[in-house]
Amino acid sequence: MTDRPSKLLLLIALAAALLVAAPAPARDAMVTFKVNVPEGTPTDAKVYIAGDIDALGPWDPGKVALGKIGDQLYAITLVLPVGSTFNYKFTRGTWETVEKGEGFEEIPDRSHEVTGDETVPVTVENWRDFSLGRERHTVVGVFELHLDFPATKLGNNRTIVVWLPPGYDDGDSETRYPVLYMHDGQNIFDAYSSYIGVEWNVDESLTRMIESGQVRPLIVVGIYNTSERVFEYTDVPDRDRGGGGASLYADFLVNELKPFIDSQYRTLPDRANTGVMGSSLGANVSIYLAWNRPDVFSKVGAMSTAYGWAGGHLILYLEEEELPSGTKLWLDLGTAEGSGDRDGDGVPDLLAMHRQARDVLMEKGMELKRDLRYVEDVGAVHNERAWASRLPRALEFLFPAR
Repeated sequence: MTDRPSKLLLLIALAAALLVAAPAPARDAMVTFKVNVPEGTPTDAKVYIAGDIDALGPWDPGKVALGKIGDQLYAITLVLPVGSTFNYKFTRGTWETVEKGEGFEEIPDRSHEVTGDETVPVTVENWRDFSLGRERHTVVGVFELHLDFPATKLGNNRTIVVWLPPGYDDGDSETRYPVLYMHDGQNIFDAYSSYIGVEWNVDESLTRMIESGQVRPLIVVGIYNTSERVFEYTDVPDRDRGGGGASLYADFLVNELKPFIDSQYRTLPDRANTGVMGSSLGANVSIYLAWNRPDVFSKVGAMSTAYGWAGGHLILYLEEEELPSGTKLWLDLGTAEGSGDRDGDGVPDLLAMHRQARDVLMEKGMELKRDLRYVEDVGAVHNERAWASRLPRALEFLFPAR
């Protein structure tokens, strides 16, 4: 006689085993990629994701665009199967603008193992087209390089490059020259060393303008930045990014670098013949140097000033500090530099702040065209190409031929 309860138990056990053995249905996850793009990326650039899933093309470099959610910040959310591995890269629409490594080297495909809903932070170091010009040096004229120059109070060393004007070593060896100190020195003379492979063309512009009699012959000292750039170029800390070391940077420039330059080269060391220039936070620290050390600097080139730093601190600084007499200031901004500042904290209306700075300076006694050259560069963005295009006018204003 058959044991029916035993058969029933066996069937239940088999069914349970089958349930255990059957794979659980795959579920999808919401994966958000938040992408920081490099400085110099055009403010109106579109950023795309290319990868190995059908929804993206696959590997189509210009099909699926990310949304721009902030200055230099993009994002996209993809629905991906849990347990899958997603391979991908970012582009600006073509493989000619695909992302590259810190030294413009090829990088392997990015890979992400999907485990569930999450946000993945990504930093793009460079774009392929930013390397154009890096395969060759683009210097014109006579240069002298000083490696590992010590900045004692800053506790670091940096490279100093000195450009000498045409005729410096010819004829009258007693001739002395005014000096322009420039921040971010690796970007000003040579595409090979420039951060995005585009230089300011300082050497080309000055050679042409000196030889044509548009500007006085002058010496340019390029001060390479360091990993402490934000700290050194800001006089107060920002809530999110730190900073506040400009007084130490000023001490280095005034008490260590300038005495060396004046001892090694035929300079006109007085304030009337000494200028300082920079862009973005380099503009901020240039203004700070001239206002803080008016005994040393009288000529200031401030390009694409980072008004957004520390909640608009620079405007308050200009309002509170006494205007140094006899100072000439070039102050410019591109009208397409975006809703925030690449070195600042995203204060929304940079153009309004630029105009406010102009008004404050004029109320303090600066006269337009005579002491203050104010420029709104229509359509210009925040990069070396824009600064190179405005440089000749700034040099002609600050160092006009006599």
